[in-house]
Amino acid sequence: KGGRLKRALAKSLLVLGGLLIGLCLAEVALRIIGYSYTNFYRPDLERGNALRPNAEGWYRKEGTTYVLINSQGLRDREHTKEKPPNTVRIAVLGDSYAEALQVPMENAFWAVMEKKLERCPEFAGKSVEVINFGVSGYGTAQELITLQKQVWDYSPDIVLLAVTTNNDITDNSRALKKTDEIPYFVYQNDQLTLDNSFQKTSAFRWRQSF
Repeated sequence: KGGRLKRALAKSLLVLGGLLIGLCLAEVALRIIGYSYTNFYRPDLERGNALRPNAEGWYRKEGTTYVLINSQGLRDREHTKEKPPNTVRIAVLGDSYAEALQVPMENAFWAVMEKKLERCPEFAGKSVEVINFGVSGYGTAQELITLQKQVWDYSPDIVLLAVTTNNDITDNSRALKKTDEIPYFVYQNDQLTLDNSFQKTSAFRWRQSF
């Protein structure tokens, strides 16, 4: 009986060892060919989800782009919170159209806008700095929270709201969005009130637990 147990244990260890070796070889092969799948998002207690600071990797869902998320969790280059002198600072709020993972950063509309505005006579003698706060899937409820909790820290002179007409309305309705894992604003006592009950849902608490 003891011999059979030892043989079974030995076989199990061989199988486990084979799996580990196979996984290591697969990892090496994927690294050699440059393939990666990066999770750019993390749970966020106020907005449901947000971009993960310092995340980087290849985005391949629509085209192929190497994406860098800055230390503040923005799909943008690094920006100081203190506005540089003699600078017109523009904050862009939006969803995937502003986040623009599908294209190199320098081709995103907010990066192109920054370069073109700097050449405008109206901004002569001033620097123009555009900061992108766009996150895929955001509706205007999450964008308002981003404005209150993050954007104002950068002291923008102009705030540009990029509206996506095909889904920004449905993103603000629990019945239409069909998810309980994000905040909504609802009418209560003739005013808009933040409903952040998503924080207590088992799905969000499970995602956050990791």
